[in-house]
Amino acid sequence: MSRFVILSLTLMVFINSSIFSNTAATPPGTYQNHTVYVKTACNSTTYPMMCYNSLSSYSATIKSDPIKLCTTSLNLNVKYAKNSTLVVSNLLQKAKAAKSHEVSILKDCVDEMKDTIDELKQAVAEMKYVRGRGKTTEEHLKNVITWVSSALTDEGSCTDGFEEGKVNVETKKKVKKAVSQLSKTTSNTLALLTHYLSY
Repeated sequence: MSRFVILSLTLMVFINSSIFSNTAATPPGTYQNHTVYVKTACNSTTYPMMCYNSLSSYSATIKSDPIKLCTTSLNLNVKYAKNSTLVVSNLLQKAKAAKSHEVSILKDCVDEMKDTIDELKQAVAEMKYVRGRGKTTEEHLKNVITWVSSALTDEGSCTDGFEEGKVNVETKKKVKKAVSQLSKTTSNTLALLTHYLSY
């Protein structure tokens, strides 16, 4: 089992405990400076600096709204997933042109990455109903977290084939770099969502 799958499972345990936590978080309205709010929120993630660097430029839009924070993070996550998928897709096309034995491994990875994009889009769609409309906010957020957790698992599955099969060192390096950055972003998004559940 890859380290990404292990991370996903660990986060799910943390999520379940957070949902039923009675510990009160700092009310978002107490933050006067929106940039400080984003930075404070990012401190709850696994990769705070990466989180802050990606979200700080949106602080005026996010303000001190945790829903806007999570939605912005999710939308950026979809963008990064598409970029990472493009990297792997380009490598796949080169492998096909060269009739390389790496084609099947790269194709499997691209399929996993496409699943990741779909799951993150489902999470974005679910966030639109987080204020209520039939289901409670908690139920909607649980659904969002399920989609993001699935995306994180698929990202890990993408790199599994590169551990098990014989792949060109340079190809492996490029794929791992792209997927690793995406996985860190997804991990941060998941952490922000979990933090929001504590409000």
